[in-house]
Amino acid sequence: LEPMLDFIEQSAKELGFDAKKLNQVRLASEEALVNVINYAYPEKRGNIEIICDTQEKRLFLEIIDWGISFNPLLLPDPDVKSPVEKRKIGGLGIYLVRSIMDRVDYRHDENRNILTLIKY
Repeated sequence: LEPMLDFIEQSAKELGFDAKKLNQVRLASEEALVNVINYAYPEKRGNIEIICDTQEKRLFLEIIDWGISFNPLLLPDPDVKSPVEKRKIGGLGIYLVRSIMDRVDYRHDENRNILTLIKY
């Protein structure tokens, strides 16, 4: 996980992101990657491909896996206003990713899950 996060953070540094944006990108990336690691390949090891593009003053990040097809953007937003003990488990990670990043997209193409994260 750390080498993947370091790679993403280095790409964001190339854009001149300040410490706050670097931390946001790292946190959102970690949430997305941990979900892939934990759920895309439940009974075997698998691959993750990361593509970073730093053109046009934005970080364009694609996280690609060949695991179980799953669109995390279809999950409803968690009820963050309810007391913690009354909340359903799960869903906070992708909520956090959507809150931090400027744009989040998902597509399934040629047996690949492709999660796109964009930060300006």
